[in-house]
Amino acid sequence: MADLAVILLAEDREDDVLLIQRAFERARITTTLHVVRDGEEAIAYLSGSGKYSNRDEYPLPWLVLMDLKMPRVDGFEVLKWVRKEPGLTAVRAPPNGHTTSPVGENHVPPRKNGEAPTLPWKPRRS
Repeated sequence: MADLAVILLAEDREDDVLLIQRAFERARITTTLHVVRDGEEAIAYLSGSGKYSNRDEYPLPWLVLMDLKMPRVDGFEVLKWVRKEPGLTAVRAPPNGHTTSPVGENHVPPRKNGEAPTLPWKPRRS
């Protein structure tokens, strides 16, 4: 892993952001974690537009962890956008996602074109 490796976390729920940050701390993962709150902001970060135009401050991530059900632009649309961008071929955006929705209740079905074929569960809070 490069010294300046960055992980981009696209997650709209603060408690899930804190859960990932805590897991990284416990696993002693020291890679920089940048957080965006929706798919539109993820695309802005990845394209280097707006407040993310300074690549010294907001370098391209080597990995994107993304919620599939986000406001404004969902994770599926972000994955489609990433795959069409020639400058992002080195960015790892694994074709899976996490959901807290049980099957049948706001369940996000796998896409037939290879996007998000599996949906591992995030811990569900009551």
